[in-house]
Amino acid sequence: MRTLKEELLWLREWTSPLELERALAAWVDWYNTRYLHSALGDRTPCQVEQQRSHSTQFVAA
Repeated sequence: MRTLKEELLWLREWTSPLELERALAAWVDWYNTRYLHSALGDRTPCQVEQQRSHSTQFVAA
């Protein structure tokens, strides 16, 4: 949450809820697809999820 506040919310005064909504959607997309997280081994959350889904095998009972 602090990253979101520091990199988006606190940088400017928002003039409308729609403007904030659009900026937030773009920031979340960037954060999940392009921002490298040291806690995730310098990978994006999307990369981690893709790896998890490929390594999980479903077995029919």
